[in-house]
Amino acid sequence: MPPQTRASAPSRAPSRAPSRAPSRAPSRAPWRRADRGRSLADLVSDPVVVAPGDSCESVDVGFRTRWTGSSVLVAPREESGPYGMVARKDFLTTMTGRYGFGRSLWNRRPVAEIARWDVPSVAVTASLTVAAERLALGDGYSDMVVTDDAGTPVGILDPTTLMEALAAELAHEASHDHLTGVTSRARFVDGLRDLCADARDGGGAVVLAFLDLDRLKAVNDGLGHSAGDALLHSVATRLAAAARHGDVVGRLGGDEFAVARLLGPQTPDDTWRARALELGEALRAAVAGPDPLLPDAAHSRASVGLAVGAGPLVDSDQLLREADVAMYGAKKAGGDRVRLAGADAGPAADDPARAWPGLEVHYQPIAATADGTVHEVEALLRTRDPDGRLGGPATPLDRAARSGRSLELDLWVLERACRDRAGWPATLGARAPGVVNVNLSPAALEEVLLAERVLAVLDGTGTPHAAVRLELSEAASDAQIAGAEAALRTLRAAGVPIALDDLGGAMSGLRQIGRLPVDVVKIDRSVVAGMLDDPFDALLVEVVQRMAAEHGMAVVAEGVETPEQLDALRAAGIPLVQGFGVARPMSDAALTAYLAAPA
Repeated sequence: MPPQTRASAPSRAPSRAPSRAPSRAPSRAPWRRADRGRSLADLVSDPVVVAPGDSCESVDVGFRTRWTGSSVLVAPREESGPYGMVARKDFLTTMTGRYGFGRSLWNRRPVAEIARWDVPSVAVTASLTVAAERLALGDGYSDMVVTDDAGTPVGILDPTTLMEALAAELAHEASHDHLTGVTSRARFVDGLRDLCADARDGGGAVVLAFLDLDRLKAVNDGLGHSAGDALLHSVATRLAAAARHGDVVGRLGGDEFAVARLLGPQTPDDTWRARALELGEALRAAVAGPDPLLPDAAHSRASVGLAVGAGPLVDSDQLLREADVAMYGAKKAGGDRVRLAGADAGPAADDPARAWPGLEVHYQPIAATADGTVHEVEALLRTRDPDGRLGGPATPLDRAARSGRSLELDLWVLERACRDRAGWPATLGARAPGVVNVNLSPAALEEVLLAERVLAVLDGTGTPHAAVRLELSEAASDAQIAGAEAALRTLRAAGVPIALDDLGGAMSGLRQIGRLPVDVVKIDRSVVAGMLDDPFDALLVEVVQRMAAEHGMAVVAEGVETPEQLDALRAAGIPLVQGFGVARPMSDAALTAYLAAPA
């Protein structure tokens, strides 16, 4: 805590007889500012200044009836001379005298004769440490004069107040990071332990967010360490602003920060993990936001790892380890994202629909170009806001990728699609779609247990493996595709067909046709949109069809919107199409009604 301004009422200069020179009590307005923080300005008492010719009797009366300060100043005896000082305790002792005759001896004598003229002084802009050093040069227990830049007294500082403030400052520095002002690593760990104890006693949970700046080294190398220091200070300020009362915010060292929060009881609609993700995303956004005080090149984003602990065994060291590992996972995945470790057990915490309310699965028919019959559909993620408005999948997909839960979200869509598909034959009979296409996010391809978890969903819902086709986005990097190749081959060997989606949107996907274990390729909507006017797009459609046929693959054209596009695709030998020109995505109930309607 910053040292508090002394609570005593400000002293006032004594009144003067007309014949006496007026006393001076210099204004403090130019130098006292509330935003200075720890400074001498917050510690001094207002100065009372008496003339050197004032009688000791008048000063005696002032001390005993009007002035509350520990000392008064005596104006210089000559121009540009030093100020003197009369200490209350010493002065009153002198005026009393050893045998009680002090006042009879001193009352009529000028105060200049009893004043001390070698008073230590310090500038108001000096640090507490400098003030303490100046105090030590004197007797160590006398008051000091605090002056402005011109040497005019602006206050009196007593040693006790200075030492108390210095002790508070040193204690603060011992528990806080000097550069950023947030708590130090040791103090943060202590605060995290306290939160864990509160969680154990109160039945709540603790979420720990571990942040690592993605660009501090680049800022230091490119702009210098002063810019890096400014970035660290800016990040600390923004994290502290994003925190709530009771949160612990600290710098763990280097470019690493952490925020810990105590969470109250969870509900099915408001889980601890959901709240943890909200915190992580809020902190990520706070760091990513612009700071007008920083150059554009001095900004950075952050990788955020989250860990949640609850129950009687919640442990601060475990949370630190898990959040650290999750943070490195976020950084390895490209940075500027949030990853959540599974520190709190419980199936409800892994349900994306509970983490992000409003998720729905809609289905878009895939029709044959020959006769328009529908034998397949694509499952598409949608969102619905509290007002009932339907939205796209961008927000939950982005949040899932940032939190390392892309596979969980994909598996949730897969399970919903499997359960909906199971009900179609009873209503639609032979018109029921035989295959549901389900997308795999690029980040999901990085999961080690991809094949096992997909097969577990299919087997758990009783879905034939051939009834679900997994679609790989062309947006997946070569590294992601290569890393998932073994899992894809395992799935294909288990009878799960694979499709390569969005082919042609970027030319890199053409290389994958003969290299990946895929059964279907899907032509990107951008190619379909241009094929009637752009000879290159028209040629690309023919090339994809020819390459697919050579490898025994089927082809689906996406984004078909007009009869002319449909005719051109039919003429090019493309067997399957989907798009608004065929049917828009629709809910399970709407799909059933659509397929049940007479042709």
